[in-house]
Amino acid sequence: MKSFNIVAGVVSSILTVAAVTTAASAVNAPAASAAPGGFLVTADVPTLTDLHDQVVYLIETPGVSDEAKAANMEGGMGAVPVADALYNTGLFRAPYGSNEITGPETQDGDIHTAMLRTKSVGRPDITARVVWKRIDGVWKLANSSVCEGIQAVGLSMSCNF
Repeated sequence: MKSFNIVAGVVSSILTVAAVTTAASAVNAPAASAAPGGFLVTADVPTLTDLHDQVVYLIETPGVSDEAKAANMEGGMGAVPVADALYNTGLFRAPYGSNEITGPETQDGDIHTAMLRTKSVGRPDITARVVWKRIDGVWKLANSSVCEGIQAVGLSMSCNF
């Protein structure tokens, strides 16, 4: 009976620590992590690093859910197949390629622009102006830029989102 009480005490202690840890994590979690998109750019003026990280999140990061991608794109779920296609080609991530968001930047209210420079083995480098729109407090990759990207890399996909 004594060993049963010891085991019960240990299990009780473990459950208490787990409950306290879970509650503390929920209270201390950053707002962006708690959002349905997991990663969101919400600063009033996004930095080049913010925008670059968003592009990496969309086309270089494995395991990102469709909902998380949609939360970062003006076209929402309709634009997700484009991000998926770019990820699946592997052209713009190591070891075959890379991308970088650079200046010059402009911002006019809820519209922000910067330059995307991509490199991919066996293909010409691409430099394009990219547009983000702030929608409900979140900077999202604009449909116009997603559509230009489809054309620039020669994907045979429609752009009706």
